[in-house]
Amino acid sequence: MALYAHIVGWGKYIPENAVTNDDIAKIMDTSDEWIRSRTGIGQRYFAGPHETTASMSIAAARLALDRARIAPSSIDLIIVATLTPEHIFPATACLVQDALGATHAGAFDLSAACSGFIYGLSMGSNAIQSGAAKVVLVIGAETLSRVLDIEDRTTYPLFGDGAGAVVLQAHPTPGGVLSYVLGSDGSGGEHLNIPAGGSKLPTSQHTIDNRLHYVKMNGREVYRFATRVMGKVSKEACERAGVPLNEIDLFIPHQANIRIIESASKFLGISSDKVFTNLDRYGNTSAASVPIALCEAIEQGRVSTNDKIVMVGFGGGLTWGAAVVQWGLPMPYKRRQWWYRGLRWLVYRQARLRSIWLRWRRQIENKLPEDEQKDFLPSKKEAKPKPEKPVKEPVEQRHSDNGRSANGAGKPVEIAPPEPKPEQTVEEK
Repeated sequence: MALYAHIVGWGKYIPENAVTNDDIAKIMDTSDEWIRSRTGIGQRYFAGPHETTASMSIAAARLALDRARIAPSSIDLIIVATLTPEHIFPATACLVQDALGATHAGAFDLSAACSGFIYGLSMGSNAIQSGAAKVVLVIGAETLSRVLDIEDRTTYPLFGDGAGAVVLQAHPTPGGVLSYVLGSDGSGGEHLNIPAGGSKLPTSQHTIDNRLHYVKMNGREVYRFATRVMGKVSKEACERAGVPLNEIDLFIPHQANIRIIESASKFLGISSDKVFTNLDRYGNTSAASVPIALCEAIEQGRVSTNDKIVMVGFGGGLTWGAAVVQWGLPMPYKRRQWWYRGLRWLVYRQARLRSIWLRWRRQIENKLPEDEQKDFLPSKKEAKPKPEKPVKEPVEQRHSDNGRSANGAGKPVEIAPPEPKPEQTVEEK
């Protein structure tokens, strides 16, 4: 039976700290008019001191699971797409797994910059269609404000922070993720990157003095690349899904630049009323851009049952990707009752207590002698092995009184394997 990956839950998290163009104009040589005219951005949100990629991912994931009405223990796989992970390792996805209490889930991070969510959506869909998973949580999250150079006006005004998440669930009803197309071109990697912090340029006084730990971008090259690829990859994804361009109900592009979005929609022949944008309010949130836009489109009533939605992203790598989704849930979404939200609160408190217990247990185990670390608080009495029952030798292998085998040889008798039984015909059965 064929399985399809349907989006059954969605959620987003936006930091409270709004930063307008006028705020940025106070700290660098720019203006609201200069930023708006070139990008379409009016403001963005920056994470506060206690907000991180993991904390925002967790908040978005909880909302998505609540709307899907799925327990964290039912999740089979967690994918976090981000270029600003909590640490180099462990994966941010593992921190999300622990906070949610997703005790049966595998978890990993995915690095494809602004295309990351589309890449994650494709991997989650593949896992479901192959039968390897039934429930997959896909998250796009960024704290780009931590890697922006306040002295670089070509990048600092463009980016913002946030997180978006969707829950994919297996279902035999045709629909969900219909197709996707992914692409990359590493020859253009130097046009959008963070040069230092990896194995090639580890942290040093030189990398700090030269501000190599911040986002660097060749705006002209990235713009030309994006205008070439956005429309083409969206069209190819529609062709794979068998969806004519005139049947697209909603186009959700990566929110990087209003002129790039207009160029892609013009290429596809999509009217402006079918194009969703929130660039003016959030800026470019990289891997979080598309899922945040999807959540807002749903909140605004722009998504209906059986709508065909095209989502597309592009970014550093260079990478690009597009996906076509047929919406399967009945809309509009009805908010859960208070008792259900209270029950979810208890589930996450239990996950927190479980995490504390596991940490405490490891501390206790580390203080135990090595021979007692096989399990936590093991019994000092080791289980005695059960005595093996004596095996009777076949008649042919019994030895004679003079110590020789019954066939007169000094070597053990070789037993021939049993002859295979002839296969029965249908009539005999």
